[in-house]
Amino acid sequence: MFAVGVLVLLIGILAIVRFAAPNAFITIASPFWKAGTSVSAAVATGAGGFTSTANLVSQRDQLATQVDQLTAQNRTLTARAQDLQNLLGNRTQSSGGILAAVLARPPVAPYDVLIVDQGASTHVVLGATAYGPGGTPIGTVATVENTSSRITLYSNPGLQTDAWAGDTRIPITLTGAGSGGFTATLPKAAGVTEGQGIYVAAAGAVPVGVVSHVNADPSSPNVVLQIHPYLNPFSLTWVTISADGS
Repeated sequence: MFAVGVLVLLIGILAIVRFAAPNAFITIASPFWKAGTSVSAAVATGAGGFTSTANLVSQRDQLATQVDQLTAQNRTLTARAQDLQNLLGNRTQSSGGILAAVLARPPVAPYDVLIVDQGASTHVVLGATAYGPGGTPIGTVATVENTSSRITLYSNPGLQTDAWAGDTRIPITLTGAGSGGFTATLPKAAGVTEGQGIYVAAAGAVPVGVVSHVNADPSSPNVVLQIHPYLNPFSLTWVTISADGS
């Protein structure tokens, strides 16, 4: 009760001083007002600090997402650049062909068929030769749409292509065996052996495969060559197509 009485007495004195001597009241109350203002400012700053922290966390998450997106884009561009380097080598001048990305290859596309993203709109024509890395001919354009084309590989089962075998360029006829491979029949006297190259006409004689096995029947004057391709059709991502249809 004593404390309550003292508090009531102080309030009464302050009330009398406020009205009787306003300047004195301001002097007495100023320290308390300043303390209250400081406390309010501290509370406001704390709340603002919480808001700033939340904003920083949000910005950090957004930046992390952007970094992930840019990293994925960089990997895609790096892979594409590597594919083009493999296709074009160190050439600094255009080969004059039409560069086409492979949209579908075996096993998505039929075996020994490629679907590419260039067609009539970029002047691809029927019968044009398609080339893989190193300028190796791989097949011909079989059908053409406005923005895509279908390439039949030389290894398409039953398809026949004129070629040469060995260092002496013995004329042979390649027969597609599927999955990129070929067979060829020629006389035993030709002397073709395992490991020799198989060539087709392009810019000169271009190797398309190598003799992996020679099947010789003692009762036959001929041998059958099993030919392994230089290029794996399952791994092709880019090709070039002759611009003049040759």
